[in-house]
Amino acid sequence: LDEFVAAALRALRMDGVMIVRQDLCGDPKKVAKLTDYFDIFRTQENGGSVGFHFYAVNEVEASIYEHQNWHDYIWTLVKKSFPILHGKNITFRDFLDRTQYTDTGIIAYEWIFGDNFISPGGWDQNLEILKRFGRMKTGQKMLDIGVGIGGGARQAASEFGLHVLGVDLSSNMLAVALDRIHREKDSRVTYAICDAVVYDFEPNSFDYVFSRDCIQHIEDTEKLFSRIYRALKPGGKVLITMYGVGHGKLSDSFKEYVAKRQYYLKNLGEIKELANKVGFVDIEVENMTPRFKEILLEERRRVEQNKAEFLKKFSQKEYDSLVSGWNSKLKYIADDNHNWNFLYAVKP
Repeated sequence: LDEFVAAALRALRMDGVMIVRQDLCGDPKKVAKLTDYFDIFRTQENGGSVGFHFYAVNEVEASIYEHQNWHDYIWTLVKKSFPILHGKNITFRDFLDRTQYTDTGIIAYEWIFGDNFISPGGWDQNLEILKRFGRMKTGQKMLDIGVGIGGGARQAASEFGLHVLGVDLSSNMLAVALDRIHREKDSRVTYAICDAVVYDFEPNSFDYVFSRDCIQHIEDTEKLFSRIYRALKPGGKVLITMYGVGHGKLSDSFKEYVAKRQYYLKNLGEIKELANKVGFVDIEVENMTPRFKEILLEERRRVEQNKAEFLKKFSQKEYDSLVSGWNSKLKYIADDNHNWNFLYAVKP
């Protein structure tokens, strides 16, 4: 494969595009491995480093509808020059999959949050947030940004009859989501591995855009909101929960936590201002931090009470890391450093 990819890069002009199609039904976990491979492959050309800018992995819809196969994929890759780096996570997608969203990390998060969820409150909390869209009609279309392992997308389909496109930059998480939807055979749910700030969603195509605790990873929030605005139909609604920053004096520990996770946190006022700037109306924002605190306490208590069961599946180090993380977040909340924010808005 190295020889093939290197030859393709030599043949392509800069900004040239390579399309790869592969049916991975026999080895579904390979979608994450191949995505990582294409994303970080580098070779030398004219004294510099070249590789592929990873644009997206999309499912082949004909395979879904004709063969009930969610594991037939198309990679879209663009030739680019890159700085030469040694021993580093060289793309943000690579950073996510090697730090917070390793295979073990994903399984541990799901053990805590509940089947198919890796966000605070699991199924019940996600359902309560979805209901804030108001009345939804069967067959309407939703874009789920930061879909994770797919619980929210499948919930929107099963509970409200929506047709959902779930996107995430983490190939490790999407590999889990793709395998589960392949087994469930629900054609209302499809996925793509992509960067929501870069991917060219069809304009005016979604009734709803939904995102749970993802966009704190995105530096250019205004660009993301513009993309969401463009993708929504007139009258379409967006609903986002996200980590945010409060108004207390930021501790060194909190700053270190934010830097380590590569978060770009904004306060509630800044989020509302950006939504207004790109053209949204009927904007509602809410500081949901009190509920976040309740969830953290509930989750910490559940893990502590079931420590023996947890340690049958995971290590003491992972247990200590999770409990320490909850304790730190509770301290950040008490200091008004860490907020949990909510945004609802409408495209006129």
